[in-house]
Amino acid sequence: MNKKSFILSLAMGITLVNGVFANNPNKDIEAFDINTIEYIEEEDEIDLGFDVADYLPEGFDPYKMYVDLNAIDYIEEEIEIADFSQHLPEGFDAYAFPTDVQSINYIDENDSFSVDFDTKKHLPEGFNAYIN
Repeated sequence: MNKKSFILSLAMGITLVNGVFANNPNKDIEAFDINTIEYIEEEDEIDLGFDVADYLPEGFDPYKMYVDLNAIDYIEEEIEIADFSQHLPEGFDAYAFPTDVQSINYIDENDSFSVDFDTKKHLPEGFNAYIN
């Protein structure tokens, strides 16, 4: 039994020592250079099932400018902007900076709603929600 215990403890000790030295932070680590990675670029050929050159004009050059966009004269129209100042309150300034948070008015469509039934029918007589 002593021989088995000795062999077992020796095996456990070797495993423990091996595990301790397995994670050695003092190892020499090679510096990784990202420029050493070789990228493989595939050129995808698209087969349309016909030759597109048959449908282009003779002597067509895709890099030649056939239309000079600077030669086009554009007509500038003056647009009349409607005057909405008559519908605004006196002293209204659209660019005025609000002085405090309370001066900002938010309008929400969901703020106003109406209840379609009379709640007094469902409350006891003399009910007052504001009495403690």
